[in-house]
Amino acid sequence: MLGPLVAGIEALFSGQLPERMGVAVSGGGDSVALLAALVEFTKSNDIELHVITVDHGLRPETKHEIALVTDLCARWDLPHHVEFWTGWRGDGNLQAAARNARYGLIADWAYGNQITHVALGHTADDQAETFLMRLARGAGVDGLSAMSPRRVQDGITWVRPFLRLERSALRTFLRAAQIDWCEDPSNENRDFERIRVRDALTVLSSLGVHANTLADVAQNMSRAREALDWQTFLAAQDAATLAYGAIAIERGKFRMLPEEIGRRLIVHAITWIAQSAYPPRRDAVARVLEAVCAGSGATLEGCQVLVERDVIWVFRELNVLQDVSCEVGDMWDDRWLVTGPEDDPDIEVRALGTEPLSDIPNWRELGLPRSALAVTPSVWYDDRMIAAPVVQHDPEWVAELDGGQDAFFAALLSH
Repeated sequence: MLGPLVAGIEALFSGQLPERMGVAVSGGGDSVALLAALVEFTKSNDIELHVITVDHGLRPETKHEIALVTDLCARWDLPHHVEFWTGWRGDGNLQAAARNARYGLIADWAYGNQITHVALGHTADDQAETFLMRLARGAGVDGLSAMSPRRVQDGITWVRPFLRLERSALRTFLRAAQIDWCEDPSNENRDFERIRVRDALTVLSSLGVHANTLADVAQNMSRAREALDWQTFLAAQDAATLAYGAIAIERGKFRMLPEEIGRRLIVHAITWIAQSAYPPRRDAVARVLEAVCAGSGATLEGCQVLVERDVIWVFRELNVLQDVSCEVGDMWDDRWLVTGPEDDPDIEVRALGTEPLSDIPNWRELGLPRSALAVTPSVWYDDRMIAAPVVQHDPEWVAELDGGQDAFFAALLSH
């Protein structure tokens, strides 16, 4: 009975099994079916299974759902942890905020319990619904790509074993196994976009467009994305270099790239330097590309894009770093580690700025625009600069870019 469900889990591990793993269980049919399959899988492979439920504090029914999960965990002798979210302030996108909070809470729980893998109950229906919602927003290849069945983020490996299974098949299994689950009443609330899309899928199925059909299209988009990423990687290796924390792209080679590859290269440079979790909006990127083609500059996501002679430069924007500081030995701007002979807490790492460059001889010989050097880290005691290790060699002070040049290129292939 559990064969197809367990097979989907086994396919994600290829013999490399974790010692301890977690599963997020809300009490709904998808996650309860996942829990049942994982119970068999982990027992057969001597894996320690832990269960977490996140209470968003938004619905009174949650207490009943948590109680159901608690009973199931007692039945299968599993540790069950409940995490509470209290961060909703009533503005913005509720579902997006709850989702982001849920992932953060689960990641913190997993990390604190030395859990390396966490399973999620997304199905082919979730793939199809996400595809349609993004299609309605005019998404490109990346936005229409399928959710990955295995993804590493924040040191946690997230696995989705059921992406090829439809929601109805999981409920058929639960009924046959006489395992109870809860139906979320918000699944009937047409105020939510996903529920309206779910209704649309019912209509589309009469035309032969089923959840698995759209999931297949999303998978095709994933393959297309991989091919585009590879071509962007090759283009980056040919045309781009990392120079003192800035990205330098040869303008002549950039002009020869296909439009989409050039766009991806610029987007990657911006997101990598800004340490953004998501790329900027397509229309904003289009304005940056127009500026680059015109030979001028633009700012986006806290980064400055500047055309100077035959080079397109991408680096941090000084304005966003004006109030960014840290102690020596901490990560500055989430990118730079500065170390030296002193660890006085009154000594700070800050952006160099443009004025101190005037007192540093031969800075022009580095070959970077003044504004690109101004956003490199420097060491200060009150208003006195002690060192500028990127711009001016100092045997006592060292500034290292996290990951270096290899990290920039590797990130292009890290989906």
